[in-house]
Amino acid sequence: MRENPNPMVKINNVHKIFGKTLHVLRGIDLEVNKGEVVVILGASGSGKSTLLRCINFLEEPTAGTIEVDNIVINAGESDKKRENQILEIRKKTGMCFQAFNLFPHMTALENIIEGPTTVLGQEKTQAILYAEELLDWVGLTDKRDEHPSRLSGGQQQRVAIARSLAMKPKVMLFDEPTSALDPELVGEVVDVMERLAKEGMTIIAVTHEIHFARDVADRVLIMDEGVWLEEGTPEVIFNNPKEQRTRQFLAHIL
Repeated sequence: MRENPNPMVKINNVHKIFGKTLHVLRGIDLEVNKGEVVVILGASGSGKSTLLRCINFLEEPTAGTIEVDNIVINAGESDKKRENQILEIRKKTGMCFQAFNLFPHMTALENIIEGPTTVLGQEKTQAILYAEELLDWVGLTDKRDEHPSRLSGGQQQRVAIARSLAMKPKVMLFDEPTSALDPELVGEVVDVMERLAKEGMTIIAVTHEIHFARDVADRVLIMDEGVWLEEGTPEVIFNNPKEQRTRQFLAHIL
């Protein structure tokens, strides 16, 4: 783990209950340091995606505390200051979903500049220059003026990553970003994630891409029914897991 006394993300005793009885997260604690890559694995329904969505308040935690880049928000409060804090956290956390969520009526470039111009108030010319840099970085310079319907799934997801990076986030959250892709397109998205990691981006990824987890992650955490079952380095988790349930889960995906 890359040591840092001030974690970029700190989650303390977070619970999430849907309705009256569906207790999805059960007291989750997590610290992620600046520049660290954390991969979360677990069976479907274990709470992985819900945890990511709680970090940037797409889901409201039922209890606990979320901290991102020294902005601390407690669950259950409601006032104007808190609303502004949530907006600040969302500016600091880029997120890529299973679905690409691009605006279908906008070109690749227009999708990328939408956030910086409308949320950050950037001048359009400045936003376009940076968007063109990002399109080059994800290998899609020639798709600048294409609409999503004319892009492959892998290309759409790379545009979605560029759109997130246009906001200059401190943390990138990936929620199974390759699960909707045809197998031959997975590699081009994973390559972009690997390059982000090498450049020092703080990453929390829910993914079943074992190559990424094994070769790129600093830590791998196994979630089971809303709690951490086990955590460790990729070497420990994949080669010598302590828990029988971890071994059973890995047997299904390896």
